[in-house]
Amino acid sequence: SGRPLFLVLTAAAIGSAVLFAALQEGVFQVPGFKFSGWMTFVTAATMAVCGHLELLVTGSRQRVGTLDQYLRLSLLTLAGMYLTNASLKYLNYSTRVLFKSSKLLPTMLLGTLMQGRRYSFLEYLAAGGLVGGITLFTLGDADTLPSFHLAGVGLILLGIAADAATSNFEEKAFFRAVTPASHVEVVAYSSMFGSAWGLLLLLPTGELGAALRHGAKQPQVLPLLVGSSICGYASVSVVLLLIKLYGATVTELVKSMRKVLTVALSFVLYPKPFSWKYAVGGAAVLISLAATQELQRRKGGDVSPAEGGEAQPFARDTSEEDSRADRSSDVGSVDDDPHDK
Repeated sequence: SGRPLFLVLTAAAIGSAVLFAALQEGVFQVPGFKFSGWMTFVTAATMAVCGHLELLVTGSRQRVGTLDQYLRLSLLTLAGMYLTNASLKYLNYSTRVLFKSSKLLPTMLLGTLMQGRRYSFLEYLAAGGLVGGITLFTLGDADTLPSFHLAGVGLILLGIAADAATSNFEEKAFFRAVTPASHVEVVAYSSMFGSAWGLLLLLPTGELGAALRHGAKQPQVLPLLVGSSICGYASVSVVLLLIKLYGATVTELVKSMRKVLTVALSFVLYPKPFSWKYAVGGAAVLISLAATQELQRRKGGDVSPAEGGEAQPFARDTSEEDSRADRSSDVGSVDDDPHDK
């Protein structure tokens, strides 16, 4: 308990997320790999297996959400994963990581429309700074990446919109319900249905056969995909545990560190041409994320660890709701993180 536990969980959250990103980017470094639909299917299937195994081990056999809810959620989850993975044909992995950070803005907008939430001018200003930084970082891709195309920007923007809709749907249907569902159940069932949708998408396009033939020639692809998915699942689980024990504000610090290390490691492991726009855009993103975190802290929507080690709400009635909202944003996608996650 205390500081040692926090350090262990922080190291686990950052390590698993960075490993997820490194392995997944490594797949795109394999000669001839261009099968984003196959990547999406394997990721969803692996996370479904991990989720159901955890449900089995913990004895959580009573499902809370309805199958109809999970069918609808799986369409949103699959769309976010599929579109984001497809964008990597045209964008650097580092750009994808920062773009996923901009999910904050559509999540705020959809939260206002779908749930009546309200945000201050300063929160929208910080979100605008985030978008500006990501735009500059993307211009760095345009200058240095031969495969860059605006189609990649369009794909990842659609993916982010799907992720934002996923987070809001999860929050409303599962985490703010009278009987909330566990994050394990949500991941397990949404991924199970999502993998089925993903397989259906592979069959008519012929991508399944092409991906299997490529995998036979490049046998390292499937282990990389499965390994990255397991790391992504672990990252989501550890982040949600951090939220429970130490609160959303502290966890956001860990997630910000995770993004920085993911981007830095991407440039180290897979060298790319460098542009000043990467540096300035990345700095703007970090400043905006820090400002957003501070604004959230001032709102008091957080939880703090009690003496016994369990998280206890502050005096505000909204603390539990904000904690659940933050959990939904992590279950919905691992931006860096599968499923900020």
